[in-house]
Amino acid sequence: MLPGLIIVGVSAFISLRALNKKQQKRLVKRKPRVKRALVSQQELLIKQPEKSTSESQRDFTIASGSLGLALSGYLFSPYLVVLSIGGLAYLTVPTWKRAFHDITKRKRFTRMVLEATVLPVNLLFGHYFAVAGAYWVLYFAVRTMEKAKNNTVQNLADAFVEPSKQIVYVLREGVEVEMALGSIIKGDVLVMVPGETIPVDGVVISGHATVDQLMLTGQSQSLEKQQGEEVFAKSLLLTGHIQIRVDKAGTDSIADNTQQVLSQMTSFTDNLELRSVDNADRVALPYFVGGALTGILKSPNAGLALLWAPLDDALYAAGPLSVLNYLNIALRRGVLVRDGRALEVLRKVTTIVFDKTGSLINEIPNVVNIHTCTDLSETEVLMYAAAAHQKQIDPVALSILAAAEQQEIDLPSMQVNAYKAGCGTSVSLNKDTIQVGNYHYIRQLSIELPAALQAKEAQSYEGDYSLIYVVLNNKIIGALELRATIRSDALDTINKLHGMDYKVCIISEGHEAPTKQLAKQLGVDRYFAEVPSEDKAEFIKVLQASEEVICYVADGTKDCSGTLNLAT
Repeated sequence: MLPGLIIVGVSAFISLRALNKKQQKRLVKRKPRVKRALVSQQELLIKQPEKSTSESQRDFTIASGSLGLALSGYLFSPYLVVLSIGGLAYLTVPTWKRAFHDITKRKRFTRMVLEATVLPVNLLFGHYFAVAGAYWVLYFAVRTMEKAKNNTVQNLADAFVEPSKQIVYVLREGVEVEMALGSIIKGDVLVMVPGETIPVDGVVISGHATVDQLMLTGQSQSLEKQQGEEVFAKSLLLTGHIQIRVDKAGTDSIADNTQQVLSQMTSFTDNLELRSVDNADRVALPYFVGGALTGILKSPNAGLALLWAPLDDALYAAGPLSVLNYLNIALRRGVLVRDGRALEVLRKVTTIVFDKTGSLINEIPNVVNIHTCTDLSETEVLMYAAAAHQKQIDPVALSILAAAEQQEIDLPSMQVNAYKAGCGTSVSLNKDTIQVGNYHYIRQLSIELPAALQAKEAQSYEGDYSLIYVVLNNKIIGALELRATIRSDALDTINKLHGMDYKVCIISEGHEAPTKQLAKQLGVDRYFAEVPSEDKAEFIKVLQASEEVICYVADGTKDCSGTLNLAT
């Protein structure tokens, strides 16, 4: 066997040397591309980013034909086996090229060198079917990887389609037209009012406003924007009214989000492949020496069997395929994994931290009661509150608007003056000023609570409800009582996490008493109450300082982004 190995190795070296000289001029002209193709370890047949889908399909077709001819040769006529040699030789050429590069440029004996030696030797000993089968499995794995990536792209696109159904107001011939976010195109003009989250990247063409870029940068940063300045998606409009010319939105935005996540995931799968390649390269030379000695001391077939051992190319696709498979499973269940590294770190997690809002309780609370302080009816109080929240999409606004819709209340058109994130909003109706917000917002306005509502506010700290106050011309006219409900699957989920030996914590912007009550109902290990959004990262850092590996769970990518940008 050893002479055969030497003969094949020398012939391969000479043929590749001649081929290299013949193509030298052409390679020099295409130096940047060739350099990238030769230097990277990702040049395994299982990972060929330079190859198009048609090329991989062609190679798979050749491998399938060669396998069929080799099998037919064993079953019917030996001449058919000879026909398979041409296809196998064609498929072997890329392996020889990479092996030649590893030996001459990298000065390293790699799995490519081992493979370039083993395959011809197997052909020399007549193992055509084995070689054809190996190539078929290899290119079948390549095709499977391509299909998995295509499915992932489609599922990612579907994951970003839902947000594109958000309603926005587009200026058409001087009239505000209600449209779905996914329908707008570059050049459209959006009309934005306080309290709305800017859904696109664009340029202010009219008006001036103050925006908060917390969800964009991870830091609470209020900026003044006026005509001619750029604004970015995920910025929150606090005060002022602006018109924005869209630079990027709709399908372009969906494609960008999809490509960003896919790039992060592909980077992780590439890393998995490189680990496998590195491990295989380390054992290539020992296996070569062991196979050669086994072939001499025992039998050629035994030596070839040992040489084949580290060359299961399909295994190099197993890791990336598993990642893509679980990514797709997660997407179908409503979980978006933005970075594949999270899957690797997940097994090290010791503590699950739930953001109370949306992750453990239903996102939109219910209006269960309306308290009045004047001669105005409950319907009128609800009308003022709902009118002030028009065009807003936060959970409180959606709850109030749903209650008004249920009572079929017609809402007057309002002029929004200002919006304070998480607190309240101020609007104008004719000559009246209407302000709607929580207790902290009312205190900032220096408005005193009526005695009847003071008692209700005190009780809300101990109960599981909150009060939203309605102010007309600096006088409180009533309050809406909002009550949240626990998600039906929350208790079961936390019990399962405890069964897997995870610690479970809650972090909430809500009051101490209701948060404590929720923690008790769900049986969590620890909770943090009255934590503003911008401070949540600091609490995550406290847990990390105690050598806890944290998995932070919120009800959307927006909630996670600002917190994790600070905490990591």
